[in-house]
Amino acid sequence: MSDKAEELARQLLEKTEIGKLRWNFVPKTRGTDEWADSEKYETDLEGVYSFCIHRTTAGDNKVIGLELTSPSGVLLSAHVDNFPFPGDVPTPYLRSREVLGGGSRSVLAEPADASKVARFRLFSDLFHAARKNAVAEGQTIEKVQQLLEGLGKG
Repeated sequence: MSDKAEELARQLLEKTEIGKLRWNFVPKTRGTDEWADSEKYETDLEGVYSFCIHRTTAGDNKVIGLELTSPSGVLLSAHVDNFPFPGDVPTPYLRSREVLGGGSRSVLAEPADASKVARFRLFSDLFHAARKNAVAEGQTIEKVQQLLEGLGKG
Protein backbone atom coordinates (compact mmCIF):
# COMPACT_ATOMS: atom_id res chain seq x y z
CA MET A 1 0.00 0.00 0.00
CA SER A 2 1.31 3.41 -0.79
CA ASP A 3 2.25 6.03 1.78
CA LYS A 4 -0.12 8.41 -0.06
CA ALA A 5 -3.07 6.13 0.67
CA GLU A 6 -2.18 5.95 4.35
CA GLU A 7 -1.77 9.72 4.60
CA LEU A 8 -5.12 10.29 2.86
CA ALA A 9 -6.76 7.73 5.19
CA ARG A 10 -5.37 9.60 8.23
CA GLN A 11 -6.64 12.93 6.90
CA LEU A 12 -10.05 11.47 6.06
CA LEU A 13 -10.32 9.92 9.53
CA GLU A 14 -9.41 13.20 11.20
CA LYS A 15 -11.89 15.23 9.12
CA THR A 16 -14.62 12.63 9.64
CA GLU A 17 -14.13 12.55 13.40
CA ILE A 18 -14.46 16.33 13.69
CA GLY A 19 -17.53 16.39 11.43
CA LYS A 20 -16.00 18.08 8.38
CA LEU A 21 -16.88 15.22 5.99
CA ARG A 22 -20.27 13.67 5.35
CA TRP A 23 -20.28 10.00 4.33
CA ASN A 24 -23.17 8.24 2.56
CA PHE A 25 -24.06 4.57 2.58
CA VAL A 26 -23.85 2.95 -0.85
CA PRO A 27 -26.39 0.14 -1.30
CA LYS A 28 -25.22 -3.12 -2.84
CA THR A 29 -25.97 -3.57 -6.48
CA ARG A 30 -27.46 -6.83 -7.58
CA GLY A 31 -24.92 -9.52 -8.31
CA THR A 32 -21.99 -8.03 -6.39
CA ASP A 33 -20.39 -9.58 -3.34
CA GLU A 34 -23.29 -11.96 -2.81
CA TRP A 35 -20.95 -14.53 -1.26
CA ALA A 36 -19.78 -12.18 1.47
CA ASP A 37 -20.98 -9.50 3.82
CA SER A 38 -19.96 -6.14 2.40
CA GLU A 39 -20.56 -2.47 3.15
CA LYS A 40 -19.53 0.65 1.26
CA TYR A 41 -19.51 4.36 2.11
CA GLU A 42 -18.69 7.38 -0.07
CA THR A 43 -17.89 11.04 0.42
CA ASP A 44 -16.94 13.74 -2.06
CA LEU A 45 -14.78 16.85 -2.08
CA GLU A 46 -16.29 19.81 -3.89
CA GLY A 47 -18.17 17.49 -6.24
CA VAL A 48 -14.99 16.66 -8.15
CA TYR A 49 -13.13 14.03 -6.15
CA SER A 50 -14.74 11.22 -4.22
CA PHE A 51 -13.54 8.69 -1.72
CA CYS A 52 -15.00 5.26 -1.14
CA ILE A 53 -14.22 3.04 1.84
CA HIS A 54 -15.55 -0.50 1.69
CA ARG A 55 -15.24 -3.64 3.77
CA THR A 56 -15.87 -7.20 2.66
CA THR A 57 -16.14 -9.94 5.26
CA ALA A 58 -16.09 -13.70 4.74
CA GLY A 59 -15.96 -15.54 8.05
CA ASP A 60 -13.10 -14.07 10.08
CA ASN A 61 -11.42 -12.62 6.99
CA LYS A 62 -11.87 -8.93 6.23
CA VAL A 63 -10.66 -6.82 3.33
CA ILE A 64 -10.93 -3.03 3.58
CA GLY A 65 -10.39 -0.88 0.51
CA LEU A 66 -10.02 2.84 -0.06
CA GLU A 67 -10.40 4.48 -3.46
CA LEU A 68 -9.99 8.03 -4.68
CA THR A 69 -11.80 8.81 -7.93
CA SER A 70 -12.34 11.78 -10.19
CA PRO A 71 -14.51 12.19 -13.30
CA SER A 72 -11.60 10.74 -15.29
CA GLY A 73 -11.50 7.51 -13.23
CA VAL A 74 -9.76 5.88 -10.28
CA LEU A 75 -6.77 7.91 -9.12
CA LEU A 76 -5.74 5.75 -6.17
CA SER A 77 -6.81 2.35 -4.91
CA ALA A 78 -5.48 0.59 -1.81
CA HIS A 79 -6.60 -2.51 0.07
CA VAL A 80 -5.54 -4.24 3.26
CA ASP A 81 -6.72 -7.50 4.81
CA ASN A 82 -6.55 -9.05 8.26
CA PHE A 83 -5.19 -12.41 7.23
CA PRO A 84 -2.99 -14.21 8.08
CA PHE A 85 -3.32 -12.78 11.59
CA PRO A 86 -6.41 -14.50 13.03
CA GLY A 87 -8.20 -13.18 16.09
CA ASP A 88 -7.73 -16.34 18.13
CA VAL A 89 -4.07 -15.77 19.00
CA PRO A 90 -3.06 -14.00 22.23
CA THR A 91 -1.98 -10.75 20.55
CA PRO A 92 -2.51 -9.30 17.08
CA TYR A 93 1.27 -9.16 16.67
CA LEU A 94 1.60 -12.93 16.58
CA ARG A 95 0.30 -15.34 14.03
CA SER A 96 0.16 -19.09 14.40
CA ARG A 97 1.40 -21.58 11.90
CA GLU A 98 0.76 -25.28 12.26
CA VAL A 99 3.63 -27.50 11.35
CA LEU A 100 3.04 -31.17 10.77
CA GLY A 101 6.01 -33.41 11.42
CA GLY A 102 6.44 -37.03 12.43
CA GLY A 103 2.75 -37.45 13.05
CA SER A 104 2.74 -34.80 15.79
CA ARG A 105 1.47 -31.23 15.63
CA SER A 106 3.25 -28.20 17.00
CA VAL A 107 2.48 -24.50 16.72
CA LEU A 108 5.12 -21.90 15.95
CA ALA A 109 4.52 -18.19 16.56
CA GLU A 110 6.23 -15.51 14.53
CA PRO A 111 5.75 -11.74 14.44
CA ALA A 112 3.09 -10.47 12.06
CA ASP A 113 3.98 -7.58 9.77
CA ALA A 114 3.53 -4.63 12.16
CA SER A 115 3.04 -2.16 9.31
CA LYS A 116 0.23 -4.32 7.88
CA VAL A 117 -1.45 -4.45 11.29
CA ALA A 118 -1.17 -0.65 11.60
CA ARG A 119 -2.62 -0.13 8.08
CA PHE A 120 -5.48 -2.51 8.83
CA ARG A 121 -6.28 -0.62 12.05
CA LEU A 122 -6.14 2.74 10.27
CA PHE A 123 -8.46 1.59 7.47
CA SER A 124 -10.75 -0.12 9.99
CA ASP A 125 -10.96 3.06 12.09
CA LEU A 126 -11.81 5.06 8.95
CA PHE A 127 -14.44 2.51 7.91
CA HIS A 128 -16.15 2.62 11.31
CA ALA A 129 -16.00 6.42 11.46
CA ALA A 130 -17.58 6.62 7.98
CA ARG A 131 -20.29 4.15 9.02
CA LYS A 132 -21.05 6.08 12.20
CA ASN A 133 -21.16 9.34 10.24
CA ALA A 134 -23.43 7.94 7.53
CA VAL A 135 -25.82 6.09 9.76
CA ALA A 136 -26.20 8.70 12.53
CA GLU A 137 -28.00 5.94 14.40
CA GLY A 138 -29.50 8.03 17.20
CA GLN A 139 -30.92 10.63 14.83
CA THR A 140 -32.29 7.97 12.49
CA ILE A 141 -34.06 6.10 15.28
CA GLU A 142 -35.57 9.34 16.62
CA LYS A 143 -36.80 10.26 13.13
CA VAL A 144 -38.38 6.80 12.67
CA GLN A 145 -40.09 7.09 16.05
CA GLN A 146 -41.50 10.50 15.08
CA LEU A 147 -42.80 9.08 11.80
CA LEU A 148 -44.42 6.13 13.57
CA GLU A 149 -46.04 8.43 16.13
CA GLY A 150 -47.38 10.55 13.28
CA LEU A 151 -49.06 7.49 11.71
CA GLY A 152 -51.24 7.00 14.79
CA LYS A 153 -52.69 10.50 14.55
CA GLY A 154 -55.31 11.65 12.23
